[in-house]
Amino acid sequence: MNNEGLCPIPLELLALMMRADQKKVASIVTSMPMDQRAALAAFCISRCHMRPLAFQVAQHCDARSLRIFAGAAGEVLLEQARNQTFDQDPAEARKPKVTLARCVA
Repeated sequence: MNNEGLCPIPLELLALMMRADQKKVASIVTSMPMDQRAALAAFCISRCHMRPLAFQVAQHCDARSLRIFAGAAGEVLLEQARNQTFDQDPAEARKPKVTLARCVA
């Protein structure tokens, strides 16, 4: 049995948001009810590959809603989101950094 929480939005919308730029994410998030925003931020923060999206969503949440959906971690999430900068394109941020090991003979 799968014990992961259910995504509070349709998976197609989540996939769109993960590929979208910051302006598009903000436009989608601001059209959602506050409770749904907070639930989405809490859902995303618990998944490493979705943390940048969690911070973007949390910027549009209030502390009370985040506390309801994420407990004390919601306050930390909001603080981190407000201090986060999004200069880099989200798609670029997810690309793994490749380095080549150098052998010393």
